[in-house]
Amino acid sequence: MDVVCLMSAGGAPRIFVAEDEFLVAVLLEQDLQSAGYEVAGPFTRLPEAIAAAERETLDLALLDMNMNGQMAYPVADCFLARGTPLLLLSGYGAMDLPERLRGVPRVSKPYDKATLLREIERLLPSERLLPRQRAAPASQDRN
Repeated sequence: MDVVCLMSAGGAPRIFVAEDEFLVAVLLEQDLQSAGYEVAGPFTRLPEAIAAAERETLDLALLDMNMNGQMAYPVADCFLARGTPLLLLSGYGAMDLPERLRGVPRVSKPYDKATLLREIERLLPSERLLPRQRAAPASQDRN
């Protein structure tokens, strides 16, 4: 399922998705696309996620921390080093993560679509928000 969608810099915000659970990956892709985002991935295996993290130009990364029993720390580290906003999608609490990742925003699994989209809007640079997001107050719920 590791498909990469390439967009120009002026297109919709590109969100990297790494999630090993097939049904969750499909749902994330659908939810993000229906909200107007372009999806890079979803990447379901850690080696492909690492390779894509090193080569893709993205606006935000959405990352499952445990991919098929392997911790996705190298992927998170790549995005942190590049300054790409990172959102963890995980059942792990902050204290279960390495110290360097404890301050990274998290959405718990199973995720709530409205909460996920609010966090994405909060983390995206203002110039990369979708037009409807720029016009609406941040406190509004935009499903």
